[in-house]
Amino acid sequence: MKFIKVGIYFVFLVYWQSSIAQHLQPADKIIGTWFSENKDLKVEIFKKNDRFYGKVVWFICDPKTPNMEDFKDTENPDPKLKNRPWLGMQVVDNLSFNGKDTWQNGTIYDPNSGRSYDSVVRLKDANTLIVRGYWGFEILGKNMVFNRVE
Repeated sequence: MKFIKVGIYFVFLVYWQSSIAQHLQPADKIIGTWFSENKDLKVEIFKKNDRFYGKVVWFICDPKTPNMEDFKDTENPDPKLKNRPWLGMQVVDNLSFNGKDTWQNGTIYDPNSGRSYDSVVRLKDANTLIVRGYWGFEILGKNMVFNRVE
């Protein structure tokens, strides 16, 4: 009987601590690794000085193209960055939390085109991110869906 009480107490304590942590740090809910909806890109979101960033940690390569480690940022308009590898590249920059499951005022970078876009990220639920990239007006943007890697 003691074992059951201890087990229930432990489960309650773990649940209570995770609930408290979520309430204390709601901005950190997006930290983690996320798969694109098509499962062809994996991005790790991390926090640095109260801002959020993301880097490429994996992507699918067509068998007719170079290995993932060999892809370079050849479309970047800055000649100094054209030799930078895609793997490990920071593609989400400077997002700030606004208090309502939304992170904004950042940018996302598309290495396929070499373009950066303004961005807003919304947490649809605990395991789904909606990333919107746009130029100038959010209404003129495009969404990408990411799912948390478990």
